[in-house]
Amino acid sequence: FFVILFVALCIVCVAMQYLQNRGVSTTAPTSPEFKRFQWIYLVVYLCSIMADWLQGPYVYALYDHYKFSKQQIGILFIVGFGSSMIFGTFAGSMADRYGRRMSCQIYCVMYGISCLTKHSPDFNVLLFGRLTGGISTSILFSSFESWLVSEHNKRFFPAEWLNQTFSFATLGNGIMAILAGQLGAIVRDSFDSLVAPFDLA
Repeated sequence: FFVILFVALCIVCVAMQYLQNRGVSTTAPTSPEFKRFQWIYLVVYLCSIMADWLQGPYVYALYDHYKFSKQQIGILFIVGFGSSMIFGTFAGSMADRYGRRMSCQIYCVMYGISCLTKHSPDFNVLLFGRLTGGISTSILFSSFESWLVSEHNKRFFPAEWLNQTFSFATLGNGIMAILAGQLGAIVRDSFDSLVAPFDLA
């Protein structure tokens, strides 16, 4: 039932998206160059966002599996959200200074490190993983979009085309969240491991 409902709702969303953008495209038709640029951004962004969604449901369960107390788990979560809050205040300016593309690449490295630390039951290793995870989350929700806007303007694409890309990204984000939940459960059950969704991410 869930799969049928999910597919039906995806079709409805895509149809609504198409009808909405059809009205926009009649006044400002996009170019093949823009479509290619948009496609590249969406593939990278949606893969990154799916990786983030994949691990969400399993973080607490993994820490509980490692027999940490609620206080220790609380500390791990505070470090993750705290590092995201602190780094988030200057993530944008760092991206402006050192390059948005470099910032997105740093996200990939930091996120990979964060996921790898989940294999260790050591509290300090997991603490470091939460720190890198918080930093990568700040980058994910700032640098990717700022890179898109910057590159869009650099290529002299019309400003109204940007709305279409953000619209697709928002729709895709919701779809990736649902798919990640299903995929994470399949991987966890297949390998009988709470770490498997992090490896996939």
